[in-house]
Amino acid sequence: MTRLRSGPLAAWASAWLSGLAASDEVLRATMEGDRAHRVQGLPGTGDSAVPLSEVLIEWRRRSARTRLVLPVPGDLRGVPGPGGFRAAAVDAGEAVFGSGLGLVPDLFDHPASSAPPSVTWHAYEVADPPPDPLDVAQARLELTETIRACATALAAADVARWTDAMGEALTDARRAGERPNLPPGFPPVAVHLVAQAERLHAILDVAALDPVGGAVTRAGMATRANTLRPLATAVRRARLAGYNAGPY
Repeated sequence: MTRLRSGPLAAWASAWLSGLAASDEVLRATMEGDRAHRVQGLPGTGDSAVPLSEVLIEWRRRSARTRLVLPVPGDLRGVPGPGGFRAAAVDAGEAVFGSGLGLVPDLFDHPASSAPPSVTWHAYEVADPPPDPLDVAQARLELTETIRACATALAAADVARWTDAMGEALTDARRAGERPNLPPGFPPVAVHLVAQAERLHAILDVAALDPVGGAVTRAGMATRANTLRPLATAVRRARLAGYNAGPY
């Protein structure tokens, strides 16, 4: 399961910009065990890769309010242009921006060693994004209703079971979100929403590894996939609302 990096960066950077966190806390929360985070393409740095701290300085200079985006093909709500940033954000599945400066993470694993991954953030000058008026209450309601509808549909189609091989992975997924990576003072309702969304996102990742589930026919597999699709959308929107809900 791939860890989200743009969400904690958006939340902690907003806290720092509001004077509610230290810059070192932002960097630690964003890296969270990664080997290194560097930024490529930051305005004024040429071709040099610079520390992530340089972005914080630039955001402060611009009086930024940082926001997470989680675009997917066909849903670019709230994602600023130009097209290069949007395409990179869709490829990565995540990005963060503030006051005309956007970042898209590129994860690099080190398969030949036991070293943790390193991340290069690609910087883009971005325009003002189209509005996406999503708040925590709305996202929480949508997620609750979608969970209920999804559970009912899966049970009715008799495809709500898991194969035994997925047991350990599912147990690990259910632990996701136990300690949301959010700064102090974050609204409790947003903390709860992030925790729930991260747990469900991890479970959906496991489900993607087991496309059959309890289905025994091709039609059952299609029903299962079609039923989980709106849940994935609701989870993604809940993550967006949660991470972007700082009290700033």
